[in-house]
Amino acid sequence: MRGLRLWAHVGVLEEERQLGQWFELAFSLWHDLQPAGRSDDLSLSLDYALGIQALQAQARELRCLTLEHYAELVMDRLEQLYGPVPLRVEICKCQAPVQGFGGLVSVERWRHWPDPH
Repeated sequence: MRGLRLWAHVGVLEEERQLGQWFELAFSLWHDLQPAGRSDDLSLSLDYALGIQALQAQARELRCLTLEHYAELVMDRLEQLYGPVPLRVEICKCQAPVQGFGGLVSVERWRHWPDPH
């Protein structure tokens, strides 16, 4: 899932937490989709709409300082919905309050990823 735009109250500056700002979120869930693909049975897949709705609700209530903490809360919420599946979350702050900077600031986090060693 990519391109989920959320208004949240996250930032180091007091103004960011009081007024809020736009974030763009992407998340990936790893799950064996072959049974769903072969049978066309939705119950064998993961319902991404549940994750989108849960993250929209979470963003409305959230107040925190860092993107890192926000990403942890997002992963916690996704894990509550889908269980301990491997997942990846990327959160981008759409307009970082850094003078002369027009790019994106983002944090990418992974959880339950197989250890390559």
